[in-house]
Amino acid sequence: MNSMDAIGAQLEQQMIERDELLDNVDDTTRAYLLSCEERDPFYIDRIIKNRDDILFNQQLRGNN
Repeated sequence: MNSMDAIGAQLEQQMIERDELLDNVDDTTRAYLLSCEERDPFYIDRIIKNRDDILFNQQLRGNN
């Protein structure tokens, strides 16, 4: 896999995670997230990364 393929795969994964997040929230929250994303294109990506970091830290501590 060359670097362009790797970048494409990473972007595709980010879009899938973004869509999953937006599919699992209520309409008001979705509208808020999308409005934040208009001002900051990486807003939802940071939420997902922070969520993943929190879950990873909980697993390390054994707080599942």
